[in-house]
Amino acid sequence: MSIQRAITFISAAAVAVTLLCSCTFPTRTGYDRSIGGYKPVAQANNGAASTESGTAAAPATPQAAPFASEAAQSRTSAGNVKAAATQKSKPEPPKSRGGLEQYANAWLGAKYEYGAASKKKTDCSGFVMQVYKGYYNIALDHNASKMYKDPRGSKVSRGSLKEGDLIFFGSFWSIDHVGIYLNGDRFIHASSSKGVIISPMNDKYWSPKYQGGRRFK
Repeated sequence: MSIQRAITFISAAAVAVTLLCSCTFPTRTGYDRSIGGYKPVAQANNGAASTESGTAAAPATPQAAPFASEAAQSRTSAGNVKAAATQKSKPEPPKSRGGLEQYANAWLGAKYEYGAASKKKTDCSGFVMQVYKGYYNIALDHNASKMYKDPRGSKVSRGSLKEGDLIFFGSFWSIDHVGIYLNGDRFIHASSSKGVIISPMNDKYWSPKYQGGRRFK
């Protein structure tokens, strides 16, 4: 009898172990305050599946338009700077040779004074020195004889004179007067008796004293 009870007890224990192993523990879901308890298993699973299925909003695509606009503005600014630099680097056009007479006329009427070189008072070499420096940016000595001997000047024959050439007067022994040749076979100079005037090359006083021309340009 004891043996039969033992067998029965063992059989019952085996059945209990089998049932215990085959059972699953309930899944514990999140607590929902709106219902005052834990969410049902099905609802929780649906929410997780919805999240896993990718219903979340896709990340925003970076906006490339502003960068493209900034790049375009940068290229435009660089182009403007380059254009401005190019414009500034262009050399100024040379003054028209026809404008020399107009420039030199600013001294017309200036009184003669030996050693002076202004638009009010000047001598012949001072007048030429100021005009050449202001119009051609060529520095000359304040002395007619030194201008005549200046190695930068090339000899010019009487028939080949052009506006702007220097013409010299004096004697065989010395040079004592200088003027600037103008179109129309004239020259502008500072006369000791009349100040700065324009005279014809065939002037009765100056023509016999002509000694030669020099070109510095």
